[in-house]
Amino acid sequence: MLRDPFSLLLYRLCLLGCLLGLAATFYLVSGWAGYVGSLVPNVALAGVLIFAAAYFLYIFFVLLLDKSWLGFLLWFLILLVLAMEIVLGLVPPTARDELTHHLAVPKLYASAGKIYEIPFDSPSYYPMLLDMLFTPWVKWRWDFAPKLLHGLFGFLTGLLLYGYLARRLSPTYGLLGFLLFVSTPAIARLSNWAYVDLGLVFYSTASLLCLWRWTEDKNLHAWLLLAGLSAGFAAATKPNGLLALLLLFFVLAWNLGRESKNAIRVRVYHLALFLLLAFIPLSPWLLRNFVWTGNPLFPFFPSFFGSGSGGDGGGTALGIFARRHLLYGESGWEIAALPLRIFFSGQDDSPEYFDGVLNPILILFLPWAFRGKWVKEKNIFFAFALLYFLFAFFLADLRIRYILPIVPPLVILLVYGIHNVYLRIVRPSLLFAALILLATLNVVYLWNHFHKVAPLGYLSGEESRDAYLARMLPEYPALRFVNHELPADARIYFIFMGRRVYYCERAYFYDGSDNPWVLLRMIQNAQSGDHIKARFVERGLTHLLVREELLSRFFGDNLTPLQRRVWDFFATQHLRVLYRHRGYSLFQIYC
Repeated sequence: MLRDPFSLLLYRLCLLGCLLGLAATFYLVSGWAGYVGSLVPNVALAGVLIFAAAYFLYIFFVLLLDKSWLGFLLWFLILLVLAMEIVLGLVPPTARDELTHHLAVPKLYASAGKIYEIPFDSPSYYPMLLDMLFTPWVKWRWDFAPKLLHGLFGFLTGLLLYGYLARRLSPTYGLLGFLLFVSTPAIARLSNWAYVDLGLVFYSTASLLCLWRWTEDKNLHAWLLLAGLSAGFAAATKPNGLLALLLLFFVLAWNLGRESKNAIRVRVYHLALFLLLAFIPLSPWLLRNFVWTGNPLFPFFPSFFGSGSGGDGGGTALGIFARRHLLYGESGWEIAALPLRIFFSGQDDSPEYFDGVLNPILILFLPWAFRGKWVKEKNIFFAFALLYFLFAFFLADLRIRYILPIVPPLVILLVYGIHNVYLRIVRPSLLFAALILLATLNVVYLWNHFHKVAPLGYLSGEESRDAYLARMLPEYPALRFVNHELPADARIYFIFMGRRVYYCERAYFYDGSDNPWVLLRMIQNAQSGDHIKARFVERGLTHLLVREELLSRFFGDNLTPLQRRVWDFFATQHLRVLYRHRGYSLFQIYC
């Protein structure tokens, strides 16, 4: 039995996460069977989500409300952050991956009434657990709801940290951990976007904390059950979840390896049980890809499983060191310092600076975190964060949101560090001043982000939805023209549009990468402009929506003079300009 209220809170939060994951999995199976348009799965899923939100509100406003002045201050600051996130989440979606994938694919499913293969969209083959939760709301055109839902996973992660730290230290330290997590710039920014990263953060953190609780009391097998299922739901959320699953398996293996009293067969049994439990939530996504492509992990490992179907691509991959040196001219020491630089020099919308912002406070107190009790436990949290960062560093482009599962363990260690400094420092006012100074970085970021999104005009009714989107998205006026002026049977080829297709109400096609390799191969294989036209007709394409400046530059880099003449002849004979604004042009393909 659970002997304290904080363990009970952790247990119920992990159960709630599994309930959400099971509801999303049920929706996948229903959608695959063609029931996306059915009332039952949509209402059932919405009911589970409303229950999860209501449970969070109950915990936050009833159980977390602290009577001490410091506890109440921390609780009130958390409330302000959450209120700001909710306000920011009420505006229409404008973030890139919302428009390219996380809302665009559910919109296609909702329009078709089923979940089906989309060969030209490689991310649609990824595990999409949270995207299933988004689908009913997209179907009902309440596209602010997925933004709030994604934020809810971040808020629930804050509760996980609260439960752990309150049990180890005190409720006040739990509230401090909650505040430090939800106000971290990268977390705060994603909390009002319809992405999936905070779902991965929640499930990986839940699994890590459940493994910790199970190693404390092996008789409570429910913790191992929840750890395995949570790890599986992490893997079912996005590809990075497979890395989280691998590291969580290592954590369990290391813990079991330290216990000499258990026979090897007992350790193997627990490891196998963990993997089996993790496989259960992941298996529907592996089966879906196997049926579609013959590769359960498509689009990864094509040489092993076979390429299957999928989008067109081009180019070759470079290692992280060569890529950063080539793109950004970074020296060896700058690349070696990346593990520190991500905490000090991150910038939003800048791949060179990791496309996100953290806070140096996450690592500045690490030297003091490992003093006192629970050192082995702290070492596990640090090892998980370090290994996750290193694996992500070498496996993918370094983006802050790709490494977000390291933030909760670092927040735990940060609070331990603050606690240990507070116990030993002669003048606590110096500690408070340092914390306030570092926390101000989060406040400044949140204020600037709120000013950038500028939601109040839209929410007050002074700015219409169309006006807001036209202000935030340069391509939106062109898409509005497409939706109002083109016939219902039009099919558009998006070229250098960044695949931001969510607001398009007509059928479309785009390349599997950022460059139009399909168009390039059409031109390279064509003998005349009529041959290019024939290729468009074969694909059922009737219009082109293009960023002309980028297309002209692409042609200059990739076409020979003869190929350029073939394209120019085709454009003269078979393309008619229907719309041109802000650098975006719409062409009709005609005879």
